[in-house]
Amino acid sequence: MNTVAGPRERLIRSAILMMREHGVAATGLTDLLAHSKTARGSIYLHFPGGKSELMEQATLHAGQQISAMIDALVTESSSPAEVVLGLVEVWKRVLETSSFTAGCPIVAAAQSGSDSPTVQAASATVFADWTRRLADYLISAGTDSAAAASISSVIVSTIEGAIIQCRSVKSLQPLDDAGANLVKLLEL
Repeated sequence: MNTVAGPRERLIRSAILMMREHGVAATGLTDLLAHSKTARGSIYLHFPGGKSELMEQATLHAGQQISAMIDALVTESSSPAEVVLGLVEVWKRVLETSSFTAGCPIVAAAQSGSDSPTVQAASATVFADWTRRLADYLISAGTDSAAAASISSVIVSTIEGAIIQCRSVKSLQPLDDAGANLVKLLEL
């Protein structure tokens, strides 16, 4: 069954795509409306707080999508190393298919600065969720609970940093390096 996305969903989808490529500040309302094929009044109808509320909701929505991907990798993988390598492969595909223009929307939200505190706070919520999910998995795989939180934070930070570097140098090498070294960390 084909369902047509309504204006709210189109705006969120467009916001995610545009913030991945341009960042939050450089994503303008006019461009969002054109990209989403949505009438101007739809923004304030669905997001009374305007662009800030839209970007906050887009950040949370993108975070949920990536959380679902993490959960799928955890379910399908036989080890923490496989989960990490799965995350690396997903991001490599994103970067390759976008010719290195699409980064992580959560990083874009984190960099939104003091002009968008609710967007930045949404990014913190998402990063904390990913770290918790990975820590829970590490604990279930036998990692000490005190170490699991720190290791999962390192995993998120390392992969996110590698994505940024990949975009900058237009090479997948930083993600390959991150994956290889995270696997070594997990084997200690």
